[in-house]
Amino acid sequence: MTTVVLAGACPPVATGITVAAETGTAAETLEAVRRHRPDVLVLDLALGADVAARAEVPVLAITAPDNAAITGALRAGVRGFLPAGAGPPDVVRAVHNVAAGAVVFGDGIADRITRLLLSPAPLPALSPRDREILALAADGVADAVIARRLGIAPKTVRNRVSVISVKLGARGRAEAITLARTAGLAPV
Repeated sequence: MTTVVLAGACPPVATGITVAAETGTAAETLEAVRRHRPDVLVLDLALGADVAARAEVPVLAITAPDNAAITGALRAGVRGFLPAGAGPPDVVRAVHNVAAGAVVFGDGIADRITRLLLSPAPLPALSPRDREILALAADGVADAVIARRLGIAPKTVRNRVSVISVKLGARGRAEAITLARTAGLAPV
């Protein structure tokens, strides 16, 4: 029998699935996953893609079709996506498939994935290095740490973020970071 942890506002599951725990917060979810080691975490993506990244079990995300959320979840390693209105039979089928190692995209999500994969790079005005620096900054990494990771000076990081802001027409670092998150460069 396949076991799951249901995290957040998830549709009910039907026969063939054992619910090990139901949680309402990111912290409760990670603790339940650690304690029960389910076959699949069924995650309301409103709890955050970072929960998926830290879960260490296959994740089936329940989400509104939002490109930024889907992109962030893909980067976090989510194996399946179902729309928020999915019914119990769809959830059961998706859980079994994700537990078996398959990737699942529910109605309305598969089309978005295709468009995301075929769309040009986010924020095309930026060079690949600019996108890398902005993605790290948007992920909350400190300038000194970015500098160490990339082998450049912290002052260079600060200067590049300023140049990136100008290229994007942003009024500063915070607005550039918001644009990066909206474009899917970093988790929202």
